Amino acid sequence: MNDHLRDWLAKTSADRREQVAKAAGTTVGHLWQLSGGHRKASPELAGRLQEASGGEITIAGLRPDLVAIAQKVLQAAV
Repeated sequence: MNDHLRDWLAKTSADRREQVAKAAGTTVGHLWQLSGGHRKASPELAGRLQEASGGEITIAGLRPDLVAIAQKVLQAAV
C-alpha cells in the first residue's frame, strides 16, 4: 500500500486526479492500483507523476527504494 498516493487521491478532486493522470500518461484507475499496492510505479512514471502534480506526488513518496539507490550512486560519485 502506498499511503502517500492514497492520501493524495483521497484529498484531491476528481478533475485534478484526471488532469494529473492524463499529463503523466496514465489513468486514475492505475493510480488507485498503485496506491493499493497492486502495482508498483516505474521510475519513469514516478517522475512523470511528480512533474504532472507539481510536486504534490513525489518520487520519494511513490518509490522510497529509489531514494536509497540514488543516495548510494551519489556517494560513490564523490
